[in-house]
Amino acid sequence: MTAAISNILIVDDDPTIRLVIRVGLSRQGYGVIEADNGKRGVEAFVRHRPDLILLDVTMPEMNGFDVVRAIRAHNEGTWVPILMLTSAEDVQSIDEAFDAGATDFMTKPINPTLLSRRVRYVLGGAEREAVLRQARAEQESACRLARLGFWQLHRQSGAMRWSEDAPAVLGWREPLPDRVDHFIALVDAGQQTEVKNQLELSMNHHEGLDLEVRLGDGARHRILRMQGKPSADQDTMVGAFQDVTGLRALENQVLYLVEHDELTNLPKERLFLRLLQEQLDMGSGEEDPWMVMVLDIDRLHRINDAFGHAAGDNVLRVFAQRLRQHAAPGTLLCRLEADTFGVAMAMEDSHEAYLSHLDKAHFINGKAVFVEFSAGAGIYPRDGSNAEDLLLLARQAQRKARLGSGTKLVFHQQGQVENKAMGILLETDLRLAQDKDEFFMVFQPQQELSSGRIVGVEALIRWQHSQRGVISPVEFIPLLEETGRIRHVGDWIIEQACRQAAAWRRQGVNLRMGINLSARQFEQEDLADRILACTERHGIPARCLELEITENIAMHSPEDTIVTLKRLREMGFNIAIDDFGTGYSSFGYLLKFPLNTLKIDKSFIENITEYRNSRAIIRSLTALSQGLGLRTIAEGVENQRQRDYLDALGINEIQGYLISKPVRADELQHCLTMKSVADADIP
Repeated sequence: MTAAISNILIVDDDPTIRLVIRVGLSRQGYGVIEADNGKRGVEAFVRHRPDLILLDVTMPEMNGFDVVRAIRAHNEGTWVPILMLTSAEDVQSIDEAFDAGATDFMTKPINPTLLSRRVRYVLGGAEREAVLRQARAEQESACRLARLGFWQLHRQSGAMRWSEDAPAVLGWREPLPDRVDHFIALVDAGQQTEVKNQLELSMNHHEGLDLEVRLGDGARHRILRMQGKPSADQDTMVGAFQDVTGLRALENQVLYLVEHDELTNLPKERLFLRLLQEQLDMGSGEEDPWMVMVLDIDRLHRINDAFGHAAGDNVLRVFAQRLRQHAAPGTLLCRLEADTFGVAMAMEDSHEAYLSHLDKAHFINGKAVFVEFSAGAGIYPRDGSNAEDLLLLARQAQRKARLGSGTKLVFHQQGQVENKAMGILLETDLRLAQDKDEFFMVFQPQQELSSGRIVGVEALIRWQHSQRGVISPVEFIPLLEETGRIRHVGDWIIEQACRQAAAWRRQGVNLRMGINLSARQFEQEDLADRILACTERHGIPARCLELEITENIAMHSPEDTIVTLKRLREMGFNIAIDDFGTGYSSFGYLLKFPLNTLKIDKSFIENITEYRNSRAIIRSLTALSQGLGLRTIAEGVENQRQRDYLDALGINEIQGYLISKPVRADELQHCLTMKSVADADIP
């Protein structure tokens, strides 16, 4: 906007004043429009849409204040600058002018030079305001297109505020929640604990927030990505949210296409294996056997060559449709490769009848064409309990079936893979061990070198096999990890350890209870809550437990590990890093981990009396621990010389056969009477 093209409306009932103003402004290059009273002034504004209004306060029919209100009532009038001209010098009139919506004011009599400068100033401000309005409008438009809004959370009161357009962005008719507890109540039930913990963590530790929240259900279902950070005064968290519901729906559609075959709409192999493993994990072994089959259409290329690939595709579609149509409820299907399909079904369902429905003619160009197929099968749990292994065995059996002629089914025969038979049988027995009450706990004491007291124990699981006797953890722990059963067994270990710790405390024996956590357990989001619930159930303080993780677990995802460990520490648990020195820990991350204890692996202890390097490593680790304020425990101590060296090097506690091998709780009583026990509470 420039002076040469600016139009100014003068509204004043005094013709002399209008003349003076018109002459002065015209000489400056402005266009001038006149009105001799308030009512005509409003009409002139509507007709000409001027860039500036010079408005007298005292006029007949309609005073200046009413004119301002009328103009501001028009949408187009909300931004037009209005300069009030008044002979009144009292503060009340000036205040009323601004309350009505005036931009500025000048007192009469009018000084033309001063008026010209004031007009130029007001028009310049209006131009800057127009630029800001445009930028704000573009920003608001971008936010609407991106479905972006803003939120604020007050730490002490829990009050939440949302940007004015937030309900429109989300499509919610009623107001959004004004308190954080009301907001959490709207979150999907399965995510409420996580959202509450993340908000508390961010507010209490002054950390940034970045999470996706599932809100509401039905028509109001929304997925929000919420980001925020504490304000400078730390009393408020401010942030932005984006409605990503549509984006996630699109991603789910893409994921569906990734995991499903486009031609037949059947799952692909990866999804099939995941669903099959879940089904097997829920089964009950011999009482719930399953058959995994691989079916291959023989010589499909002949149909492609004779009738074209479209005809071959139709054969595949019809074959897939027959697989679906005649499958019993719960049957799992997939397309493995071009002409190969996978089927997993309960053994109680008749596979003979199922296969007979597949052995029917296909119609190509109106003519019946028979398509032969070969099938191989593996049986759960007889042949294995892992989905991938069963599918591999079914593939091997199918290749044998293909060597013959016609449609047939060949089962995998035990003994075909002799070197794997024992492992599969052991895995099958392992799945039943917990139900058969074959697991039991042993405890290995930990001695404080400075006092000679037994201050803690490490809880360890053992397996009493019905035929093979006690099986080493080296054999069955990896199987528990591979099959995912370690999560269920891990919960059982925590329960047994807490129960025993509570029993000892009732006897006046306060021992720190060390519990090993596996990588699979550590991945569970609710692990900390479940452990805390277990301690509360047995009436023991969280500080009684020392949760042990290995270097490999800690360094698998260090940033996530830090978050989980901090949560456990906040709950009161002690944290130990086990087998230290055998992995690939970064000392930079070690400084960030909220640890209590560093356990030195026995591989460094066994050579401590012979090799200077072993002593140097232990001395360095001890110095590091002392610097970080950590307790050190040396594992695998078997003789007095090792103990003496470790004592001299500043190790806090030792654990090993010198003190006691891992024993049952009742056997541990002998060790506790032979050596003094800590009678103080756990630190």
